[in-house]
This record gives sequence, structure tokens and C-alpha cells, in this order.
Amino acid sequence: MTKHWKPFAIGAIAMLVLLAGFYMFFMASQKNPINQSAAPQITDIATLPDTVTITPLPTLRLIRGNEVPFEGKVELRQAIAGRFAQNVAVVNFQATGEHADKSVLKIVWENGEVDKILPGTQNKVFSPDKRAVEISISGYSVHERRLFKDSSRSGTLTWEIRYEPVEG
Repeated sequence: MTKHWKPFAIGAIAMLVLLAGFYMFFMASQKNPINQSAAPQITDIATLPDTVTITPLPTLRLIRGNEVPFEGKVELRQAIAGRFAQNVAVVNFQATGEHADKSVLKIVWENGEVDKILPGTQNKVFSPDKRAVEISISGYSVHERRLFKDSSRSGTLTWEIRYEPVEG
């Protein structure tokens, strides 16, 4: 192998020189100036009669949990961006486990009202003038017994809530 290093080195250098030549050729062909007379003239957009004004939409936030595992009873309080949440929409709320129908998604409104949403709810939209102070998810998966202590079972929670954050 020690005899064959010279032809290999010469071939590698020749290849680098060849590639550098092609690169220089293509870069020189890219630098041709664009014909300025063919470029369209841009006028002041504000003076056009059919100008469209774009109003940005309010920022929507998501509170999401996808198949969050738990055992027994659990309450998961969700963080809200801003002080309140407005235009609240529950896109999806599902719960699995033993007696999962006792799980609940709870929304506390600014005026003190409490809405409880049961599992299986989809696309529930609340009034836009209501502002939520707290959103929490309570999971329940327990094997209930009359004489003996109830035993915890595993379950999962899935939720997606959309809202618009409000500061004041």
C-alpha cells in the first residue's frame, strides 16, 4: 500500500483543481447583472385604490395533554398565559380507566361560576365575553368497593383547550 500513495495523492489534487474550476465557472455565470429595464416598477402601496389592510388575529393558545397517565385520583391545574382566558373552546376531553366517567374538566370563571365538562366532550365553545380564571382537569380511575378500601387503577387523560390570553 505504501507504493500506491503517490498516484492517489496526484488524483485527489487533480480532482480538487477540477472541482474548483467548475465552481469558479458557475460563480462567474451567476454574477451577470439583471436587466434593470425589465424589472417592474413598484409604486407606493398606500395610494392604490384596491389596497387591503391586514388586521392580525388575536393570539390563540393551546392547553394540551395527550394520553397523560395517572393512578387513582389526580387534579392537574393548567397554567393560563396572562391573567384570564377568553374565547375558551374545549376541542377534546377524553378519559380512560375504571369509573373514568367521574373525571371532569373544571373551568372557574371570573364571576365565580364553575363549569364542569364530562369526558367525551368535543368542540364545546363558551361565550366570548366570559373570562376564565382557572382551568383544571381531575382524573378518576378507582376500583370502588363497599366493605374494603377503594383501590387505585391506572387511567389516562387527553385534553385540548384553545383560548385567547387576556392581561386585564
